[in-house]
Amino acid sequence: MDKNILNDIIVKLKKLGCDESDVFFSETTTLSSSSRLGKIEKTENSSVSEIGIRAIIDKKQSIISTTNLNLENINDLIEKVTQMAKVVPQNPYCGLANSENLKEFKSSDFESLQLFDSFEPSVEFIKEKVIELEESALSNRKIINSEGAEIAFSKSSYSLLGSNGLDVEMKKTHSDYIIAVLAGSKNSMEREYDYKSKVFFDELGDFQKIGKEVSLNAIKKLNSKKIKTCKSDIIFDSKVASSLLRNLFGATNSQSIIKGTSFLKDKIKTKIFNEKVNIIDDPLMKKKLRSRISDCEGIESKKKYLVQNGNLQFFFNSLSSSRELNHKPTGHASRSVSTIPGVSFSNLFMENGNVCSKEMIKSVKKGLLVKELMGSSINYSTGDYSRGASGFWIENGEILFPVSEITIAGNLNDIFLSLIPADNLEFNFGVNAPSCLVENLTLGGK
Repeated sequence: MDKNILNDIIVKLKKLGCDESDVFFSETTTLSSSSRLGKIEKTENSSVSEIGIRAIIDKKQSIISTTNLNLENINDLIEKVTQMAKVVPQNPYCGLANSENLKEFKSSDFESLQLFDSFEPSVEFIKEKVIELEESALSNRKIINSEGAEIAFSKSSYSLLGSNGLDVEMKKTHSDYIIAVLAGSKNSMEREYDYKSKVFFDELGDFQKIGKEVSLNAIKKLNSKKIKTCKSDIIFDSKVASSLLRNLFGATNSQSIIKGTSFLKDKIKTKIFNEKVNIIDDPLMKKKLRSRISDCEGIESKKKYLVQNGNLQFFFNSLSSSRELNHKPTGHASRSVSTIPGVSFSNLFMENGNVCSKEMIKSVKKGLLVKELMGSSINYSTGDYSRGASGFWIENGEILFPVSEITIAGNLNDIFLSLIPADNLEFNFGVNAPSCLVENLTLGGK
């Protein structure tokens, strides 16, 4: 959309009495193809353009969005969002950033993050690759069924303008795949999946190797056993260890702190992990999915230690929540076209530890290597933790057999304090962690 039209919207909102306003335009093109049992099931090629308009009058805010970009419709929405802002409840903490606090958006700074892939796959290319991905898994005779595979590519452009001088224009790409297959024997059937998301399509990897590895991992899970309820050490494989960081984010989200529903609400500058654990939120990493030079409110994004030497350093916030808590803005506001700013992380990860992942397994006398987590029962007020899981039983440092239908239970306070990270960190998602050893958790079995 012509930037002049977006500027005109800001001008019209001011004439209608808006103290502050912003307008957010996005255009996303998505190409995807899915297959099942070697046949293309669905192919999509879509493009969606959407505009969101936010009006603030006397600390009352309202937002409205549409995919109908007809100028007459947009003018109607300008009137409507203004009227809505006059009647909604007042929020004393809402509002745009002061102009002097805005990070100037420079295209050169954004381009240095390398978040746009110039390669755009064709429909035929995507279809060819998704068949290759699934068939490489199905080529193993012990794979008896498939839930399918999908590969997707998206290209997005964004424009965000505010009455305070906020002016952001950027383009980003996103590619991902997912595959899930079932291995079977006379006495057992097990499911395995793999998923990866990248900025650049060619960084997804070799689809033949990926499919073969998924099939082998499914076969390893065959003839799984149940174990008796016990206390045990647990290794969260790197594939699932990132879920613990998501739990940490849930407890350090300023919205939870404001509501008083976080077990970490009084733990700033307090030890919550051992001194060897460092957890970082870094928005300035090149070629990473959630990189940015500023958040959606124009606050500068910086590399920050969420946990440094085991101590909690800050709570994630937006402008609104930072004002309510009387904290400095952290640059973690995030929004879609149709929503007011919320709170999110950028590239959140746990630094590698000093322990080799293989040596970590060898160090366990009796325990569980968790490969998959399912379901969730987490009480963020108390930290109580319970999740379904499957994986492999370890004795005397050797992996003996697969296990399934178990429940892991404990408390996040204890889990965090006893956690030991391995050295196998990889960046495949927005949240990443190496394998992690946690001592003395309860395994609920038969």
